[in-house]
Amino acid sequence: MDVQVRYRRARWATFGGFTALGGMAYIWSTGVTEFREQIGLSGSAGDFRFGMMALSAGIASAVGSFLVGFLADRYGPRRVVAAGAVLYPLLIIVLGQLHSWALAVPIIAGLGLLRGAQDTALNTHGIQVERYYRRSIMSSFHFCYSLGGFLLGMAGSWFASRFTSSAMVQWTVLGLAMLVLGSGSVVWMLRQDELLASESAEDAADSDGAALASPSSVVVLVMLGFGLLLLGSMVGENVIGDWGQEYIRRVTHSTAALAGAAVSVFIGAEAVGRLFGDKLAQTFGRTTVVFASGILAVTGLSVAYFLNTPTAALVGLATLGLGLSSIAPLMLSSAGRADPANAGRNIGIVNAIGYSGNLVSPATITFVVTVFGLDRLLLFPLILLLPLALLGPLLMRKSEHDHFSPEVVRPPQPTIDPAVTGKF
Repeated sequence: MDVQVRYRRARWATFGGFTALGGMAYIWSTGVTEFREQIGLSGSAGDFRFGMMALSAGIASAVGSFLVGFLADRYGPRRVVAAGAVLYPLLIIVLGQLHSWALAVPIIAGLGLLRGAQDTALNTHGIQVERYYRRSIMSSFHFCYSLGGFLLGMAGSWFASRFTSSAMVQWTVLGLAMLVLGSGSVVWMLRQDELLASESAEDAADSDGAALASPSSVVVLVMLGFGLLLLGSMVGENVIGDWGQEYIRRVTHSTAALAGAAVSVFIGAEAVGRLFGDKLAQTFGRTTVVFASGILAVTGLSVAYFLNTPTAALVGLATLGLGLSSIAPLMLSSAGRADPANAGRNIGIVNAIGYSGNLVSPATITFVVTVFGLDRLLLFPLILLLPLALLGPLLMRKSEHDHFSPEVVRPPQPTIDPAVTGKF
């Protein structure tokens, strides 16, 4: 097979993987209210228990995103993605059959674990595909995440308007669809022997060429910084995903259909922003795009919170989606390319810190909702996004200027080993 065709197929496979991942995230989000009714946690009486369930998913997401990075580096991201593409949708199908909140807790934790693992593994694969293209394409992968979330979110909203007391039908039907899409995408992904070698990996390899590059303390510190920046973005996204539908329905007194649609509008706006993210970064620079994105996100949350009407919620969530759209792709791209031989580890560090938002936000938001009321929900992500907008570009500028070498990756050579080319 022609090498360029192989690259394109790997890129399309990554598109499919991200679409399935986004679809899975928002199948959950648009069915939360119905699932709560199904297991007896509807209304304010079930807020605390639901918050604890979301907390278990947050802990598992952070653990999964961190641990799987080492597996992706050792065995290749394709194998990790393949396992998650099957297990992730199967778990949400099982969850849709339950009627006990106690039985739901470990299943929800498993969903969190697999979501974090798939996120890290797919981003690691995306970095390896990006290295072949030698230009920014990560935002387009994250666009597919948003596109999948938007399409499956709209489908979930349709189901929610017809099955108001149970998520069983929508999670079964949509879960099966994502099982087919995610599993099918794995076929064209890059195997471990097809990944480009990096100069840093070659310099640090032993005589067998098997050792990964030793982690630089500077690179690790940069990863920690990126993770802290990503934390504010992840908290905002997950608050809307887990609580957005409930907030809009109960605080702005909108209909169930509009509340579900508002979450889909948020992810749809993210999709639009990510569609143009690579081009904007090339034109204006990464730091400028991250700064503008942070300001836009803060503006959107402020509109939704302070105006407090169904229309303002729709406009605010759309603006928030546009603001958050380019932050994660740009940071994860820089994280992965800082040390390609350890891209999984680096992305795992960033994602683990970012997903710790799932640890902080459920407990904090549950406290805010219980003590101050659900109408204070948006205050927490709003506070976290302010320093992201102000300080994020400074760290990105320093890291890119001082630590990232554009020549750390060896470009593809015309004379590729025939033994490897034959496997393409």
